[in-house]
Amino acid sequence: MTRDFKIERKEPNFNLVGKIKVKVLVAFTVFALALIFTQLVFANNLATDGNKLSNTNEEITKLERDNTTLKAQIAQESSLTVLSQKAKESGFEKPTKVIIP
Repeated sequence: MTRDFKIERKEPNFNLVGKIKVKVLVAFTVFALALIFTQLVFANNLATDGNKLSNTNEEITKLERDNTTLKAQIAQESSLTVLSQKAKESGFEKPTKVIIP
């Protein structure tokens, strides 16, 4: 009497737990890639905004400097000495008599 032993070979198949593990791994990978992409976008925007802020601050400094220069010119041009000089050049004279009503 001979015994025939059959060895059953099971084809590798994914069971429910294996399928869930793969889905979780894929979801985690997609989520991680989305976070990395989002971080890159925010870093790019931050760098761009920093550059804009720097340019704006430089422009503010320049305008404040120009404003100070213009205020000094206005003060110089509106001084009594300069105004009396311009009045003489325009033909104005100091009154000799003051009429009081």
